[in-house]
This record gives sequence, C-alpha cells and structure tokens, in this order.
Amino acid sequence: MLWCPFDAHGAQSGPDVQVRWRDSAGVGEALTEPSLPQVVGDSGYVPEPCVLDPEQVVEHEYRELLDEDLQQRIEAWDAAAEEQAEESHDDEADIVTYDHDLSIAPGWKIGGYASWSVTGPTNTTCSCGEPMHLLLRVDSREWDSGTPSWIPLEDRDLTNEPEANAPTRVTVGRGGSLNVFACSSDPTHEHRTSIQ
Repeated sequence: MLWCPFDAHGAQSGPDVQVRWRDSAGVGEALTEPSLPQVVGDSGYVPEPCVLDPEQVVEHEYRELLDEDLQQRIEAWDAAAEEQAEESHDDEADIVTYDHDLSIAPGWKIGGYASWSVTGPTNTTCSCGEPMHLLLRVDSREWDSGTPSWIPLEDRDLTNEPEANAPTRVTVGRGGSLNVFACSSDPTHEHRTSIQ
C-alpha cells in the first residue's frame, strides 16, 4: 500500500491511497533504510520506522451491523455489568463491555472488522457487486483510555508513554483511523477507504 503525504491529492479527506499487488517471489533485496519523500504536505503521513510485533486476536463485528435482537442482548449485558460495578463500588475501568473489550481491536491491523464510530456503517460493496472486507487499518493510536484490555502484554508498563501508544507517529485525520477495503471476490478491483 502506498499513499501520498498530501491531503489535497486524495479523493476524500486524507491521503490518496494506492494498493498494488506483487508476487513475493518477485521481490528482491529488502531496503535497509526506508525511502522518504522529498516533499511532505503532512508529516503525520510519514511513518516513523519501528518494530512490528504481530499478534493474532479475535474480534467481533461492529455492534450496529449485528441483528437487532443480538444488539439488544449486548446492551442489556453491558448495562448489567455497569450496574453490578456501581453496586460493588468497583472501578469502572474494570467493566468489560462489548464495544471496548470484545468487538473491534484498536491499532494498526490487517484484516478483521472495521469500526464505524464516526459515520456509522456505510456501504462497502465493490463495483462488481461483491462485498468488500477490511484489508488494512492504519490507526493514529494502538489503544486509548476506553480500550485498555487490548494493550499488548509487553506494553502494559508503557501505557503513559506516548511513543509506545503511537510508535509509527502516523496521524490520520484528527487522530482517527484509515480503513482500506478490498473486494472479497477479486482483490485487484478498486479499493475503497474510510476515515473513522
């Protein structure tokens, strides 16, 4: 995935994103130093080199995309957890909720589900009529105060260090995330993006 570090070149707010598919057999020697653009419109679009520590997690679909009955059951479960915490005088940070602890993991990721926290769910159907899936999410943070359960174990002691929470130094929009969607039938079809 490539993007232009200028908002003005994108079709919507945010960078112009280009997805290119290559066969790994055709990739030559890896660069030891990343190439940097000579002119940058927004320094928040130029990632800081950092270490990638991939981990596999289980996510669940965004709440508004679930059927009505399941949404109501989740709301009742969340309300009961909050009420129980109030009655026992537990710290609210210990309350496990669907939206913050079980649904969509924050941070950069490949695959999984998209969060629609800004706009609500929008149409992610390819021009060929097939559904699109989340290919990649570029996030301004790896976690926030509402999602402490997603903090990687190795970073638990770094929760107050801004560099740990945003190692790439990429800022999308006003601190949100950029979702890139690909066609589920043919990933070479035109992709779509959404900033949340």
